[in-house]
Amino acid sequence: MPPKDLSPRHLQMRIRIAQLAAQLVAEHGIRDYGLAKRKAARQLGAPDSHSLPGNDEIEAALKDYQALYQSAAHGDHLSRLRRQALAVMQALAGFNPVLVGSVLSGIATRHTDIEIEVDAESSKSFEQYLHNQDIDFKVRDRGELVEYLLYSDPANVCIRLVPERQRHSGGRGRGEIQQRMTLSQLAALLEQEGSGLIAR
Repeated sequence: MPPKDLSPRHLQMRIRIAQLAAQLVAEHGIRDYGLAKRKAARQLGAPDSHSLPGNDEIEAALKDYQALYQSAAHGDHLSRLRRQALAVMQALAGFNPVLVGSVLSGIATRHTDIEIEVDAESSKSFEQYLHNQDIDFKVRDRGELVEYLLYSDPANVCIRLVPERQRHSGGRGRGEIQQRMTLSQLAALLEQEGSGLIAR
């Protein structure tokens, strides 16, 4: 939400930046919202950082952009990503996987990775499981969290080791609880989508 003390001029610029940043995310594969905001601000000649929108405003603008310009294609792509996520989560069922990120929230683009968290205290045991299943992966160190990248189609899969005790300690650096969906919840969602009970 924008601050209440913004002038109408700053508020209008903030909205324009959010809309252009959303377009950059959707069309050009920029995954870092901060980078998208700064590029949009430069292109629009924004006078200062006071006009920069928050990530929640970018997400709202991205949803609007996808609904307006990519409605049918986006729904089909999102459904494919969620079915792929379900298959990966079924393979990792012993690690209590949960779906997070833009595939869950519905704002995934064609450049998005599928993001899954697994409950594993030991990276060695998880890597041994991947080796035993002949699953190729690349390890990425992200400070406190370990990530595994699985190259796949239609999207790569990013798996993070997040023990269950850490899953409810706040997410994304802003103090809120991050949305998560379990394997059974995702299966139920896809079943409802397939039957036409809910819109994608």
